[in-house]
Amino acid sequence: MHQTKKLFHVEQSHSSKKPLLPDQIIAKLNTQWLGHTIHLFQQLQSTNLTAIRLAGQGAAEGTVVLAEYQTHGRGRRSRSWSSPPGIGIYCSIILRPKLSPAEGQLITLLTAVAVAKAVEVKVHPSPRIKWPNDILINNRKVAGILLESKAGSVEMEYAVVGVGINVNQTSDALADEYLSKATSLLIETGQQVDRSALIGQLFVELENLYETLHRGEAATILQQWRRFSSTVGQHVRVSGKEGVTEGVALDVTKAGALLIRQGDGSLVVVHAGDVEHLRVFPDEETNGE
Repeated sequence: MHQTKKLFHVEQSHSSKKPLLPDQIIAKLNTQWLGHTIHLFQQLQSTNLTAIRLAGQGAAEGTVVLAEYQTHGRGRRSRSWSSPPGIGIYCSIILRPKLSPAEGQLITLLTAVAVAKAVEVKVHPSPRIKWPNDILINNRKVAGILLESKAGSVEMEYAVVGVGINVNQTSDALADEYLSKATSLLIETGQQVDRSALIGQLFVELENLYETLHRGEAATILQQWRRFSSTVGQHVRVSGKEGVTEGVALDVTKAGALLIRQGDGSLVVVHAGDVEHLRVFPDEETNGE
């Protein structure tokens, strides 16, 4: 199912900042299959769009699309993702999970854990995960995840998971209206971060968690997600297609949905939506499902 190591260097970056270099990525890559084919572009409309096209053409699991700059970077619910050239990580990974479409949320959660662990290992701040797909440092967003998939009759045909990380952005590089809610690893640490090293660590963490999922050990992934969670125990308001749900976030379900206890004591399972943290209940008990 997985291929031997190789790298496709599609287009070299000529950014004045330190560019991503294929040899540097390969040298820092310690995976069995993920990232052994990398398509590296100086500029793309969106890494997810390119990865979806490649997945539809039969690209192997673990194929990666990287870009130095996205002209139309995307987040969840058609939002834009700021992608200035040469200072962030903008990548998409093609996966072919043996999961039902209803279990696709687990891919988002395990990717969030992979990003948090990679940042923790390589950069050392304490990242937190805001359900379902935001990585926070000091309550400001440093990374986001966008999962797009094609479902077969029983299993997902493919999943493309996009990751955007604000790495070496200065305050000036983040739009004024965005700055109060966003940050970068440089802003938080005061130091430039080696993007190639962080990419390599991300691929290691993602591959390990993905293999864990396919061994039937989703509970292990959810346990790690809880360790990083900033949402569990919070009073939250979730806005989605089905309206607004408010209550205490108790836990995530086996499929990665958010379990909320409303003010009247009833339990609601939310599968998608935008979460607003209202206040913390530190003594709140969490209950797995």
